[in-house]
Amino acid sequence: MGKRKKIAVFSPNIYEPMAHAIQDGISKAALDLGIKAIFFVTFSDDFTTRLYDEYKNYDEGDIAAFELPDLDDFDGIIRVDLAYGPYSQKHLDERLSNVSIPIVNVGGQDPRYLNVVTNENDSFTTLIDHIIEKHNCKDIYHLAGLKERSFTQSRIDAYRRSLESHGIPFDQDKIYYGTLWHDCGEPALDYILADCEKHGKKYPDAIVCANDYSAVGLVEACHKRGIDIPGDIIITGYDGLDEANQGYPSITTVAQPFSASGYEGVLTLKKIWDGETIKDDILIPGDLICNQSCGCKSMNTYNIEDIRSLYTRRMDRVSVLAQSTTNLILSVSSAQTMDECFQEITENSSIESGFTNMLLCLAPEWEEQRVIPPDFAKQDEEMTVVAGFIGAEPVKREVFRKKDLLPPDLLADPNPYYICAIHHLQYYMGYLIVSPQKESIDSLSMKSWYVNLGSMLENWRIRHKLNLAVQRLENLYNRDMLTNLYNRRGYESFFSEIFQACQKEGVPIGVMMIDMDNLKLTNDNYGHEEGDYSLTTIADGMRLAAINGEVCLRTGGDEFVVLAKNYSEEKATIYVQSLTEYIQKCVRRDKKVYPLDVSTGVCIRIPPKDAGNDEETIRSFSEEYLRIADAKMYEVKKAHKAGRN
Repeated sequence: MGKRKKIAVFSPNIYEPMAHAIQDGISKAALDLGIKAIFFVTFSDDFTTRLYDEYKNYDEGDIAAFELPDLDDFDGIIRVDLAYGPYSQKHLDERLSNVSIPIVNVGGQDPRYLNVVTNENDSFTTLIDHIIEKHNCKDIYHLAGLKERSFTQSRIDAYRRSLESHGIPFDQDKIYYGTLWHDCGEPALDYILADCEKHGKKYPDAIVCANDYSAVGLVEACHKRGIDIPGDIIITGYDGLDEANQGYPSITTVAQPFSASGYEGVLTLKKIWDGETIKDDILIPGDLICNQSCGCKSMNTYNIEDIRSLYTRRMDRVSVLAQSTTNLILSVSSAQTMDECFQEITENSSIESGFTNMLLCLAPEWEEQRVIPPDFAKQDEEMTVVAGFIGAEPVKREVFRKKDLLPPDLLADPNPYYICAIHHLQYYMGYLIVSPQKESIDSLSMKSWYVNLGSMLENWRIRHKLNLAVQRLENLYNRDMLTNLYNRRGYESFFSEIFQACQKEGVPIGVMMIDMDNLKLTNDNYGHEEGDYSLTTIADGMRLAAINGEVCLRTGGDEFVVLAKNYSEEKATIYVQSLTEYIQKCVRRDKKVYPLDVSTGVCIRIPPKDAGNDEETIRSFSEEYLRIADAKMYEVKKAHKAGRN
C-alpha cells in the first residue's frame, strides 16, 4: 500500500455558505478516497474585511495561515476561489506561483489554474431565458458584480447572449456594477429607476442580479419604496443560497453546485496523480430554482413555519456564540495564572462554539509580538497544544513539530482539519486546529469569535508584562540592591502579615536579629569590596538556612532580620547553626585572611489575641520584639569580643 496522499486546501472563511458547501464536498471526497485534507483558512474575506478596514494590520496577521504549510510536503493543492480580501488573494497567489505540485481552482475561473467551476454560460443564460420566455420580459437590467471578479464579465456575456438570441438589443447603460452584498440594493435601484425615467418608463420588466446577496438587498430596497415584487419588477439572483430561498418573496435563482464542485476538485487531483492529462476546465451545470420573485410560485405559497424555524435556529446559534464569547472574555480576564487562562478557554470553547474538535496551539515566544518572516513555511519550531477539546474530552498538553502541522494522532487519522492563525493585528501567536460542525454559523459572528480570542490572549500578554513590571518595581522598592534580601520597607510589610497570622492562630512569631561583627574593620583594612563580599555571603547563608519558612531581610548596613511564623528556640538554633557553618565554609573556600562572624539574638512570642491588629498596635509590637532580639544579640556580640580578647 502506497503512502497516503495529502492535499492543502486554501479557503476564505469557514462558515460562509458557499465556502462551507465547497469545503464539505472536498472533505467528503477526501474521506472517500483515503486522502488527507488540511484546510488553511483566513477570515480576511471580501465582505467582512470592510468592517475591519481601519485595522490595516489585521490581514497581515491573518494570512499567517497561508504561510504555515511547506507545500513540498503536499501532493496537491485546492484553491477555493471565493471572496478573498485583496491582500489575502495577492499573498496566496504569490505563494502558489512557484509550486511544482498540481493546483485545482474550485468555485471560480482563473486562467492560471485548472478550474472546476459552474457552467456560467449555460446556467446564467438559462435563468435569463426563463424570464424572457416564461414571463415575456424585454426591458431587463443587470445588477452586476465587482469588476475585478472573474465571473462578473462571464455573467455579463451570458446576459448579453441571451438578450441577443431573443432579438433584444444589448445596452451597456442597463448594467450597474454592485458590491455583491446587500448594501448595493439602494444605489442600484436609484440608478435603474433614474435610467427608466429617461426612457419614459416607471419600472423595468426585470432586474437580473449577479448573486443572491445583491438580489436580497435589491428586494429590500424595493419594499421600502412600495415597489411590488414580482408585480412591478421581476428580480432574480444567482447561487441558490438559503437566504434567497427562505425570503419573502423567495428569489428565483440558480443553485450553484458548490459541494459537487468541491468533490470534483479532489477527483481531478486524483486523475492527475494517476497520470491523466486534463487540459480543459471542468464545468458543472447549476440548477434553475423558480420561486416567487419571478411569479412562478404564488405569493400565497409562503411556508412561514419553515422560514421561522430556520431564522430561529440561526438566531439561537448566533446568541449562543455571542454568550460563549462574553463568557470567554469574562473568565479569561479573571484568570490569575496562564494555566487558568487556558483552562477557561477550553471550558468555554467547548460550549456551542461551532466546532466538534478544537486545539489551541501556541508558537514559541508567542507573547513577544512575533511577525512571521517571508520564509516561514520552511522554518520548523515546536508548537504546544495548550487548550481545547477532542469531542467531549479536554486535550492534554503536548508538543509537536510545526512542519507536521498537526499533532501525531490527528495527522495519522483520516479526518480533514482546518487551521486558522491566532493573532492580534499583525502579531502571530500560533493557530487553531478545528473541525467545524456541519450546521452553518453566521460567518461574521465566527470571525468576531476569532478576533476576540486573539485579543484576549493579547490582553493577557499585556497584563502579564505589566505584572512583571510591577514586580520589578516592587523589588526595587522592597529589596536591598546588594544582597537582594528584603529591605526595611519589606520588613514592615512582612511583620504585619506574619504577626496577624500568628495572632489569629495563636502560634509564636519569631524575630531574629543578626549583626555582622566588625564590618568597619573589614572595610578599613581590606576594602569595601571585601565588606560587600562579607554582607552577600551572610545573605546567601541566610537564604540557605531558611528551611522553616523564614523571611530574610537586611534592615541596615550590617544589620539583618529574620521573621518566621510558628517559630521555636529549636528552629532558631538550627537556623543559626546552618548560617554560621555556611559562612565559615565560604571563608575557608575563598581563603579569606580576616574573620567573618555574626552575632544573633531571637525574640519568640505569641501575639496576644486581645491586643488588636491596627497599624499602630502592630508597629508597637514590632518595636518591642526588635528591642528584645537586639538586646540578646548584643549579649552574644559582647561574648564574641570577650572571646577574641
